[in-house]
Amino acid sequence: MPFESGGLADKLGNRYEERWVVSQLLSLMEEKIKSVTIEAIGDDEQGVDLWIVQKNGVRQAQQCKARNASKEYWSITDLISRGVLSKIRFQLDRDPYYEFAFVASVGSEVFKDICEYARRSNNDAGSFYREKILKAGQEVQACFRHFYTFFSLDPDMESDLNQAFAYLKRTYIYVYPDDQATWQTLLDRTGYLLIGDSETVVATLLTYAENKDRFGSPIFADELRNY
Repeated sequence: MPFESGGLADKLGNRYEERWVVSQLLSLMEEKIKSVTIEAIGDDEQGVDLWIVQKNGVRQAQQCKARNASKEYWSITDLISRGVLSKIRFQLDRDPYYEFAFVASVGSEVFKDICEYARRSNNDAGSFYREKILKAGQEVQACFRHFYTFFSLDPDMESDLNQAFAYLKRTYIYVYPDDQATWQTLLDRTGYLLIGDSETVVATLLTYAENKDRFGSPIFADELRNY
């Protein structure tokens, strides 16, 4: 269901992002990731709500979008028109090891599938294109065509295909529902990790970066536990 328009939509969008941030801070305390950076600065800020460093040391940019206006999904053309793809390219071009995750309460199934196909293709761009794209249905082929056209790439050229493949392998679509069940799961995780009223703990986690002047700096598990 889409948000209502106006100020309420902005508030609900901010709430969605905050809940995702808390979920990442809980993952930090569970030692599933190494660090979280909220409200980065400079080039790190472009199209990014937070950065995480994963256990393998790879940095992943994360952008949150609670809704796609009145639509129940994100098409590849929506991702282009809303500037998401341009931000993905900007961040991935900065470092060949960076990843980008687009987090939304509604999915982008076709594009997500293409990214997953790329990751399951044993680092073989040619096999990915022949077996996963050319043999797929029209919807997948159309999505891939929009993707490489936007990036001014030609999959019939090996170098361009390799570049498209590299972008796709490092792009992730995470569906994080904006509903009561997800909120309850967040509270349950909080209660499992920390003593005290779960809603109070969530609010406390949200104020950490501001109260400790940690915006734009990596936050680590030990300091968060101490807080």
